[in-house]
Amino acid sequence: MEKNILKKMMVVVIAFLFIGMSVVPSSGIQIVEKPIITCKNGNTLYVGGIGPNNYTTIQSAIDDTNPGDTVFVYNDSSPYYENLKISKSIILVGEDKNTTIIDGSRKKEVIYISANNIEIIGFSIRNSSDTEAGVYVYKAANYVKITSNIIKENYRGIYLYNPGWHLLTIQGKYLGPNENYIVKNFIINNTNGISLQGSNNNLIKQNWFEKNNFGIKITRDNYPTAPTSNGNRITKNAFIGNNKSAYDECNNKWKSNYWDDWIGLKYKLLRFLPYRISGTFLINLDWRPAINLNVIYKTYTNTIQPSDAIWNRLIRY
Repeated sequence: MEKNILKKMMVVVIAFLFIGMSVVPSSGIQIVEKPIITCKNGNTLYVGGIGPNNYTTIQSAIDDTNPGDTVFVYNDSSPYYENLKISKSIILVGEDKNTTIIDGSRKKEVIYISANNIEIIGFSIRNSSDTEAGVYVYKAANYVKITSNIIKENYRGIYLYNPGWHLLTIQGKYLGPNENYIVKNFIINNTNGISLQGSNNNLIKQNWFEKNNFGIKITRDNYPTAPTSNGNRITKNAFIGNNKSAYDECNNKWKSNYWDDWIGLKYKLLRFLPYRISGTFLINLDWRPAINLNVIYKTYTNTIQPSDAIWNRLIRY
């Protein structure tokens, strides 16, 4: 009888241990993804296509929106040679990211965002000026979602920036741009793929960085009161053929990214070593780099033809 009770107690203890191991990652770092606030209750305005009331330019449709509206852009009139300004909480959707092109003609930024709760989905965004960005998220623009785009041939692919002299605060905290969501984009052949400057608590996940001078560059402004760029979560991205994969002079969380220059890819015996992100001394480390790209498919010829279904599974390690 006592032996049976002892056996049952051991089974219960082992079960609790198993559950605990499954809940907490072995790295000890937990990436908590905060929900992104979106507005999807408005009307839909159409650009291109054959509808009798469709708009001919994206900016004219944006100008006529109200917060919560969606602008849907057909690819039959692409490329759209425009430099967009978005200051309302709207959703901007392209018909096909491979063929719905917004081209900045090397003039300023291609898309300038200055409001909360904006979504950019399904475009090729290219050709900013030599000093600007493909997508520029400025000052107090929070909860911006940039997903499933091809962002290439810009000075900065995506730029989240709070200048040091921007002193608007709530209880001593800078207003933004914070808590934005950059996921499942192809970021290729930019000077800097993604730049964060004075921007905190963003999620950068499952993006493909290729042939950029810097894949990701995270800094603070030189102004004395400039905010840092801390608490950002960079996970399950792929860094391929960049001059420098990443630079981070702040304090952020890097986890399970694929680095083509990680020593563990070349020497299996050294896979216990983390990947070190330059910019600080042993602060920013990816302790569990991905060892392969077996669920990522990419064709990069004249255009990119990624399959969204592939992104539904994570990079394995």
